[in-house]
Amino acid sequence: MKRSLLFIITVLLLLGAVAATQNRITRITGNQPKPQSMAYLPGNERVKPLLLGFHNTYAHVLWIRTVLYFGDNLMTDRSFPWLVQMLDIVTRLHPQFYPAYEFAGLLLPAYTDNPDAARIILERGMIHLGDTRWNIAFILGMHYYRYHNNYETAAHYFSVASGVPGAPSEKLGTLAATFFQRSGRDTEGVDLLYFLYQTSDNPTVRRHLEERIEELFSEQFPDRQLPMVTDL
Repeated sequence: MKRSLLFIITVLLLLGAVAATQNRITRITGNQPKPQSMAYLPGNERVKPLLLGFHNTYAHVLWIRTVLYFGDNLMTDRSFPWLVQMLDIVTRLHPQFYPAYEFAGLLLPAYTDNPDAARIILERGMIHLGDTRWNIAFILGMHYYRYHNNYETAAHYFSVASGVPGAPSEKLGTLAATFFQRSGRDTEGVDLLYFLYQTSDNPTVRRHLEERIEELFSEQFPDRQLPMVTDL
């Protein structure tokens, strides 16, 4: 009970401290002042010493706020001017926090038209989690395929993903070989999206992927009916 109370007090103090120092951070970084609803968002990781060792805890708080921000804006104007910065600072404060990398890699290009930001965050994930989370290399490979039409780099990252302990090595190795050979182009996009759908535990990500699978399938095969995603 005491530990729970201490945790709640700590989070409240952290929120207050960041909000109180935001004007100073803005002066240091030259960033534009944020709307009141974004007062809790640090300008960059230079706020880390002010968090007194609770940067992972604060990153979790920011992650919750990020998911809520995304959901609220998705239901209204579908504009996400702060999403890149929110995910960037979460992964800077807590570089081992995998859900933020998955979210950034799959949703930033789709909703902010900023695939480069997604690539940079994913490359950070490769540094900190690349040897334990095969999904990051896989998403990065898919990123190079979809947004840069770079089969060779995509194949490289699929190959890297296949060597991570716990990865579905056979399937990833086959994908890598396919991309190196530049074959099966018509159905690769659907296959990759479905593979991500199968391997994600995030409901928001899965809903987004299901919509993209339906959209891509209807574009490629307008005369065919898409099976249920779970039956693909």
